[in-house]
Amino acid sequence: MGQRMRVTLAQICLLLTVLAGVRTFIPGADGNYDARVQAEWSNPSFSSRISATLDQQPTSITIARLTELDEALYHCRVDFLVSPTRNIGVNLTVIVLPSQPFFLDEVGNKVKDRIGPYHEGDTLVLSCLVIGGRPPPRISWYSGQTLVDASDGASDIPTVRENELYLPLTRDNAAELTCRASNTHLRPPIEASLEIELYLPAYNVSIYFVEGTIQDVLQTGKPAVVKCIANGAYPQPDLSWWLDHKHLTQHSNQSWSNSTRTSVSFLELTPTVVDNEATLACVATNPAMAPSRGSKADVITLNVTYSPIVEISRVDDGSLTEVVELDSLALECEVKANPPVDTFKWYFNDSLIISGGIWGDKVSSARLVIEETSRRHAGRYSCAAANAVGETRSDHVNIPVYYPPECTERGIVLIKETIRCSVRALPPPDTYFWHVQPAGSDVQHLTTGSHLLNLALITGPLAGQCTLKATCEASNGIPSQGQPCVRTLSLDQLRPPQPKQCDLAYEHGEFQMRCIPVENATYYELSVWRMSPSNSSLYLERRGSMGFGARQALAHGGGVWLVRGGLGVLRPADEAGAAACNRYGCSEPLLLRPTENLLLAASPPWWHFVMDKDVGISVGAVVLVAVFLISTALVIKLARRPRLKTPTPVIQVLQLDDVTRSYIDNIADNKVRASCSLRSCSSGYSDGSALDEPAAPPVDRRRKPVAVWEHWDAPPPDVTLTLHRESAV
Repeated sequence: MGQRMRVTLAQICLLLTVLAGVRTFIPGADGNYDARVQAEWSNPSFSSRISATLDQQPTSITIARLTELDEALYHCRVDFLVSPTRNIGVNLTVIVLPSQPFFLDEVGNKVKDRIGPYHEGDTLVLSCLVIGGRPPPRISWYSGQTLVDASDGASDIPTVRENELYLPLTRDNAAELTCRASNTHLRPPIEASLEIELYLPAYNVSIYFVEGTIQDVLQTGKPAVVKCIANGAYPQPDLSWWLDHKHLTQHSNQSWSNSTRTSVSFLELTPTVVDNEATLACVATNPAMAPSRGSKADVITLNVTYSPIVEISRVDDGSLTEVVELDSLALECEVKANPPVDTFKWYFNDSLIISGGIWGDKVSSARLVIEETSRRHAGRYSCAAANAVGETRSDHVNIPVYYPPECTERGIVLIKETIRCSVRALPPPDTYFWHVQPAGSDVQHLTTGSHLLNLALITGPLAGQCTLKATCEASNGIPSQGQPCVRTLSLDQLRPPQPKQCDLAYEHGEFQMRCIPVENATYYELSVWRMSPSNSSLYLERRGSMGFGARQALAHGGGVWLVRGGLGVLRPADEAGAAACNRYGCSEPLLLRPTENLLLAASPPWWHFVMDKDVGISVGAVVLVAVFLISTALVIKLARRPRLKTPTPVIQVLQLDDVTRSYIDNIADNKVRASCSLRSCSSGYSDGSALDEPAAPPVDRRRKPVAVWEHWDAPPPDVTLTLHRESAV
């Protein structure tokens, strides 16, 4: 305004000076200046800021450091020599600029440089105030270069102007906020700026493939690099990668540009088959905001190519392990591949299946159909599928073909005491139906879970039976067996063999037979064959059996178990027989005849008649009467004798002659030695007839031992065990 005043006064004074050319007089509000005498301004403070240039044309005055007090009426008076004096007045108006704007928040606190933080959508309440200014200034708000509010007004404080801003914050108006105060167009507005700290989510997130792909197509096992860019977030967002909602933690560190508000992250991904059509997401999350407000994501679907994944299944609901002969079978090659499969191949036992024969014509499609299965179709199946990436062959699937039982060439066989039924079947049979008929008996029906039948399960006696007819049928859950297995079995082989080593002995007052046991024998039959009165033939006089029970006739001798049984009394022409037996019958008996030595040992002694019952009773009665009479007489005699002093005992020496002494010495050694007439001397027995054999142990004839020997030690070689024993074969 001061420059404008100077120019105006100069122009007026120039004009007047030219017209008059006499003098110029410029009075002011605080003084005046007389050009005639070049007098200074009367006001010293003012004169230091104002100067006049009258020696130049045009004439002007200059006011420095213009203040509010400089506002006044300025005029120029020109006195003419021949004309009236003229006065030109100029009213100087001084505009006072307001103070620098300052800010107060909604609670009255002074804010400087930065305010916030705020979230997008919040409403900013901010007051801009200026002090002074003439004329009163206008206050305007600008977001960047955009006017957002110009509704200024007076405040409650004098000389203070205020503009309160209510601004809903958005991404667009979150730039620097400026308050401008202006009361003249001669000067630029006075400004004060404030930066708004506004938390913003990313407005754009994008995923790009950098390398490892062909037209954004991935391949299994081949690494690829993916880039994620997030724009517009503040402060720096966190970028995270998710694959099918699974957080991936292995990726490169992200970078951030504050000027462009751009965040970048890289991910190295090695895709697998399961990643095809999976979703890959890059999520930008503002850590200063709630996830619901500060997250932005980009999601893409992966296209991963891979060679086929092949698996064999059955078309119908049946199982691959439940194929029955004559049923139809349809196999399907289930494939998962990207890109789709071009060709299919089928293999049987690792050999390529060619159309024709037992396979039919459809062998190159995804299905292999067998109209009527047979045992030849049982084996290992696999299929192969190929696409543009490669060819894959499935794992082998072993498919059995079930069929009902059928008899083998052997059929039914007899092994020892067990009948075995031999059949072919798949699966193996779990039930066997038996029909067993001994010769001359009724049929017996049995059911077992094994292919073996023990003859012990057959009821009734089998002794004397020569044959056994057996029939078996097996069941494995498949339709029943077509033809049962039938065979007639001979039972002769189950009977024990004839005893080979036996001998006769006379022990404890009776003849006894001893044999070495034979295999498969459960008991033995002892028999006595006696010559008929006509001496023409032998007939069976008596028979008895020796079993293996509580009273088994067994004795242990010579390191083997011996079968032993009593025969009673034998005569010179008699023969004793021993036969091995079991439930299936007895063997042929082994006949033995007693030798003369055994018969002699079995003959009764001269005093045997005393052992007769009647004679023994009579002799016993006489002895008892004699003893009674003698004892009575002695008692009477002793009672009548006077009592005398007991005499001193006298020791009397009895001298024996040689005959008496020899008789006493040989009483205890009196024994009879048996002869060794056995042809079966391998049994370990001898008659002890050799002169150099040791004497046999004495035998107490007053007590007969029991039939069973619980503890019996084998005699030493060629030593007799009993008084009289003889053997024969």
